[in-house]
This record gives sequence, C-alpha cells and structure tokens, in this order.
Amino acid sequence: MSVSHLSLGFALGLFLATAVVDGFAKFRQLSALSQACRWGIRAGWVILTAGLAAQGWSGLGSPAGILGWIAWGTAGFTLFWDLTFGHRLPSWITGLVSGAALVVALRLSWEPGDAQPWVTLHVAAAILAYCILSAQALNSLVYLLQDRALSRRSFGGLYALLPPLVPMDRIGHQMLGAAVWMLGLALVVGAVGKFQGHPVAPGKLAAASLTWAVAALVLLARRRGRLTGAAFARGSLLILIPAAVALALALSR
Repeated sequence: MSVSHLSLGFALGLFLATAVVDGFAKFRQLSALSQACRWGIRAGWVILTAGLAAQGWSGLGSPAGILGWIAWGTAGFTLFWDLTFGHRLPSWITGLVSGAALVVALRLSWEPGDAQPWVTLHVAAAILAYCILSAQALNSLVYLLQDRALSRRSFGGLYALLPPLVPMDRIGHQMLGAAVWMLGLALVVGAVGKFQGHPVAPGKLAAASLTWAVAALVLLARRRGRLTGAAFARGSLLILIPAAVALALALSR
C-alpha cells in the first residue's frame, strides 16, 4: 500500500473516531471532551493534506479524487471557521461527512489527471464553496427548528440544546457571503480556462452559475431587509437544490 493511501486511511480513522467520541461527549454533556475533539479534526485535516500532496494533487478528474477534496474542504472549512471567527461547527458532523467521503473515495480508483494549477484552484474553490453551503443549510435547519420552538413556546427537550437565533443568523450571513465569494472565484477560473481552450463542461459551469446566482440573490435580499430570518433560512435550504445538481455533475465523468 502506498504512503498516500496510508495517509488517507489514517485520516479516515481519525475523522470517524472523532465523530464517535464527539457524539458520545454531546450525549453525556462532557464539554471538555467535546472541546478536545477539535484537535482530531485538525490532525485529520493535516494528514489528509499530506495524503493528497503525496498523490501529486492528482485525481481531480475522477469521482474518487473529488470526494477526497470534499473531505479536505469540509474539515478545512471547520478549521478555518473556528480559527478565524471563533465559531465551532460540531466535530461529529465534520468527522462523519469527511469520513464518509473518504470511505467511498478509497473504494474507488484514483486516476491521475492533469494537476494544472488552474484546475486545482478551480476545484478547491468550488468544493470549499459547496461545503460552506452544506454547513449553512445545516445552520438554517437548526434555525428553523429553534424558530418553531419559540413560536410554540416549547423550551424543553431537544429544543433546549439548540443555540439562540441571533448568533445563528449572524453565522448564516457570514457563511453564505463566504460561499458566494468562493463559488464566484471558481466560476471565474473555470470560465477563463474554458476561454483558453481547456476542456470545461458547459453543463457543470451552468449549474454552478445558477447556484451562485440563487445564493447571491438570497444574500442580497437578506442584507436589504427583504427577507426575515426564517425566510433567509428557507432560502438557504433552497440553494441546496442547484448546488446538489452542480456537485452531481462535477462527480460525473
């Protein structure tokens, strides 16, 4: 087994172990243990980065390679959000998503592709944007659950574990704004590559453009006060539809 596959397997084990431990810590309300799980995600991301580097950053044209980048983007976004804004995404969710992507990726063949710099930048920016949109969808779902609980005056049980609405709304603004910028960067790089004669599928570019347009409209409407917090959350969930289509096209050959 190659060094790259050993690194990917080790990262997979770290992500899944972190997901299990953090889930147990949440269930037993062990805050110190849950805080420590951040280091499992960080270590997994570093090892995964080393594994992708050992692959020569190749495989971007294959489903296995893209799934590897999805795992990298999910963990990297969690790390970035924690260190930059001080917002913690649940380690069990990050570990589960990154681990699941690596499980499927390691069962497929990693085909060496042209690891040109523009391809790496285009794919990395797009996948990071889709990871941010997925995190925002989860944030929006929790927001809607908390909003429903408050409207029904249900303060016990599961609803007591949900965070307040105001921080979730602020985080939603930040995440959707970051996704718009990252996906915009990916679109610009992809459009330039296609203009220069590189093989860029028009369908993938169109689906990503639609995702960017819907996300930008929802963000602009919220910032201008035309959407309530709940409507903004529902709009963020709506963005998942074109985003899922764009990601499915990216995974297709």
